[in-house]
Amino acid sequence: MLRKAIVVSRDPEGKLASHVASLDRLRRALSLPLAPERPDALPSFCELWGEEGELQRAVASWPFPARAWLVAEHTPVDYQRSWPSGMPSPGVRLVSNLFRRPGASRREFEAHWLGPHARIAWSYTVPVWRYSQNVVVRALTEHDGEDGFVGMHFRTLEELESRWRDHPDEAERGAADAALFLDVPRSVSIRARETVWDASSE
Repeated sequence: MLRKAIVVSRDPEGKLASHVASLDRLRRALSLPLAPERPDALPSFCELWGEEGELQRAVASWPFPARAWLVAEHTPVDYQRSWPSGMPSPGVRLVSNLFRRPGASRREFEAHWLGPHARIAWSYTVPVWRYSQNVVVRALTEHDGEDGFVGMHFRTLEELESRWRDHPDEAERGAADAALFLDVPRSVSIRARETVWDASSE
């Protein structure tokens, strides 16, 4: 059974992409921030898909300081990839780590995020091209208590900016709903460029 892991790591020597590319037994995607300043909480965002044992081995042998989680992925909106493995994906991603609101249970957090909030997320005038929700199943390393990670992919940077800038009523509705289940001040977001590599068996 294929599972998914997320790895967040800082690579001061710029070797992270080559390492991820070398993991050819796994399908993987690496999102690196567009800005040169990389927040400590989210300096990069790597997604790995494969058998759970392979994922655990990849995390255990990760050559850079890293935090990792096994997650359950939900993709209510998905693009149809037409570009080759290893080529940067068109557009730009907004990636965020998520923490549930104090007092909310993991079940309440998950139910609200996958239900009412997801429906709001894909109802905006400017649509998201790919919407990936990753609910933490368990941590594979030391961690900061993250409950989930979201990736919102847009065809262009202008679409990403317009989604909130040009539709303040929609932005306010989304923010109000997020406050019902998220500890919003704790979340960190990055704008990133994604590259996807297929597993060697695909």
